[in-house]
Amino acid sequence: MKRVLTTLLATLAVAAALIVAGIVSTAPARAASPGSGFGEWASSTRYGWHGSMLVGGVHTYCIFPGRPLPTGATEDRGISGDAAGLDPRRLTAINMLVSTYGQTDDPVQAASVGWAVKAIANWNETLHTFGYAGESLEGAIDWVFRHIAPEHNVAVQNLAAAYYAEGMAMAAGPASASGSLQFATDAADPRHGTVTVIADVPDARGTLTLENAVFTESGQPTLERAAVGATYPITATPPNGETTFTVRGSGTFRAGFAPLVHHFTTAGGQDTAGPVGPLDFPVAGEDSTPRVTTFAPVISTQVASRYVPGGTYIDDVTFGVVRGTWGRTGDGNYVPVRATATLYRTEDEPVLAPEAPADAEPVATLELTTDPVIGPTAPYRVETAEPLPGPGFYTAVWEIAAEGQHPDAVAALEADYAWREQFGEQSQITMVTAVSSKADPIVSVGDIMGDEVIVEGVVPRDGLDLSATVYRVPDGVDPVDACTPENLLWANPDDPVHVASAGSVRIPGPVVPDFGTYVWRERATDAQGRLVHEGACGVESETTRAPLPTVTTQATATVGWGGEATDAATVSGPVPRTGVTTLTFEVFHAAEGAAPADACTPERRVADTSATPVAVTTEGTFSSPVVRLQNVGTHYWIETLWHTPEGGEARQIARGACGLENETTVVEQPALTTRAVERAATGEPFSDTATVTGLGDGVDAELVFSIFHTAAGDEPVCTPETLEAVTDAVPVTGSGEYTSPTLTSSEAGAKHWVAELRTRPTDGSTPVTLAAGVCGEEFETTYVDVLAATGADGGSSSPIRTIGGIGAVVLAAGCALAALARRRTVTARR
Repeated sequence: MKRVLTTLLATLAVAAALIVAGIVSTAPARAASPGSGFGEWASSTRYGWHGSMLVGGVHTYCIFPGRPLPTGATEDRGISGDAAGLDPRRLTAINMLVSTYGQTDDPVQAASVGWAVKAIANWNETLHTFGYAGESLEGAIDWVFRHIAPEHNVAVQNLAAAYYAEGMAMAAGPASASGSLQFATDAADPRHGTVTVIADVPDARGTLTLENAVFTESGQPTLERAAVGATYPITATPPNGETTFTVRGSGTFRAGFAPLVHHFTTAGGQDTAGPVGPLDFPVAGEDSTPRVTTFAPVISTQVASRYVPGGTYIDDVTFGVVRGTWGRTGDGNYVPVRATATLYRTEDEPVLAPEAPADAEPVATLELTTDPVIGPTAPYRVETAEPLPGPGFYTAVWEIAAEGQHPDAVAALEADYAWREQFGEQSQITMVTAVSSKADPIVSVGDIMGDEVIVEGVVPRDGLDLSATVYRVPDGVDPVDACTPENLLWANPDDPVHVASAGSVRIPGPVVPDFGTYVWRERATDAQGRLVHEGACGVESETTRAPLPTVTTQATATVGWGGEATDAATVSGPVPRTGVTTLTFEVFHAAEGAAPADACTPERRVADTSATPVAVTTEGTFSSPVVRLQNVGTHYWIETLWHTPEGGEARQIARGACGLENETTVVEQPALTTRAVERAATGEPFSDTATVTGLGDGVDAELVFSIFHTAAGDEPVCTPETLEAVTDAVPVTGSGEYTSPTLTSSEAGAKHWVAELRTRPTDGSTPVTLAAGVCGEEFETTYVDVLAATGADGGSSSPIRTIGGIGAVVLAAGCALAALARRRTVTARR
């Protein structure tokens, strides 16, 4: 068949070449006869013949308007590309009209074609040959047809004008054409592909017929109305039992109307044009290489990660072919191919070898069958059913064998096909690492923090490079989210520590810049810079904290008025190694009835030690400066721990709360209890003894005793008029018992003692009374008479008076006035 097709195509090509060259031999002369039309058939007439002339049964048409009809011997000049000296565009239009509309027995259609052909050949002569003076084709036809066929006048006008317009709208057609078929084979499936028509005339159409294939869309080997430049999917239909075959095809295409006419001449008469018709040309072609339906599959693999901390072995498997194209089943799916692998474990990094070494331990098997839909077009992920048994190097070795395959795969594979991967392919090696770390848990500001990186198990042949990064955790951020560029404090990736074997390495980090939480991320890379291990962010063992020191305190619980009180602050936790850390203390006098938490207001502050801060350089207990408290009642201490970084400003890092029980100092109310000598003779000395309570040690205080005189048996009256004497001040340095200077009196009567405890806030200031007795109190009267009897034995069992500070203030004013108004005859003895 191929030989017959080749001979036919060659014959057609030679014929076309002869036609184009115009060298077809001239036929013997013969007379033309009238065809279809109107008018008079004669060599010379008034209105001429309008229609076709038959030459050998073919309708031809006059080219030259006004020439005599070809009634004589007509010669066949063959196929011409320059008939009557016309250009290719006009010859194309005439060929179209004569071939398409001119071969007719309808006289109206034939007459219309005749007028259109002559107008295309020579517009002016066509319009004016018969005496018409206008410039309209319709007018010229009317000038003639009103005489020869008035009933068809309008029809011929309209149809001739339409034919003329159609012809003149055409471009010059091709004088010759050639083409071929181009076949393409689907790289993924040789049973599929395309065929494309290639030709030098873009608008040609034709019929194609395939051998060993069908058109995919129709399922038929023949396609009508195929277009040049169009690509058509095809499906190969190999001969039964053949796995190697060729698809081929052929066809004939039509390229439109040629710029040619069948040229006839008559001596002394018209030249006429007969039809040539459209230009037909053959196309043919076949596969450039035979299609092969057997294939040789292979595998390429890539472990999901070269270094893993544990878990399963994960391999990404990609199928391919080294020969042929992956086979397909009858439904168009890929034939399924099964592959298996053995996973080996070694202590040393594997090297490429045809077989696994003797010390390689098989630990698992892997199996995979391709999906009929996906086939080799995408990788497959495979992993072991169980986790890997521990640190080591793991290598999978894959193989494909014809044995055990699906029947469709066996039929498509090469006979007895077998393929096996080498041991130690770099893309197949996964190392289970055992890298961990332990950062300094607690550090002080100013210390150097560090991280201990621990490498266990196996190490790559070229060792590991260990590095670390430190991130500061902002307030309110979860440590696991803190490892971002803006939080990076320090890193040493450009200066890693190299290790060649398992062990631990301490990586010193940065100086701790401030209080807070810091998270480390240890990192290990191999000699090629590939990541072996990187710690997670926010792991507890990789967290370093520089906490704020804490302070617990214990203030003096009770103190006498004006006594010395202190607060002991115990600082716990890491104290900064840089800058200055200090303690200051404040004391607040609580207003009566105020809630403890609300008592520490600026207007109630009675002491502030910020001018003399206590330096803190390490953990321990630190006492506040001594504070003398001169307000009776409850006092609350608040301690503040400060840190001033180098070159920075002081900031508070710990502060106590107001009203804490252990931070409360109660200042006692000063009080007096007194007992005077009960009886004395005139001129005999007597005195008063005062017991002071609620007074702080070291207070600059004094006791002053006043004596008021009334007659024995009268009501006690202590006024300036009854004041008999005021003793010198007795210095008081704290709570205790103090005796007044002794007094004598020459006047018998009742002597009423009034003791006053007072202090001066500052040197030279007016005394302030802290406590004073009351006039006429029991045991505060000494009876003086002329008898020398003291009666001092009755006082030991008598109750003691307590004199409060509030009454003393009132009395003190009265005593002072009395001392100025009256002097008695009383002698004081020391």
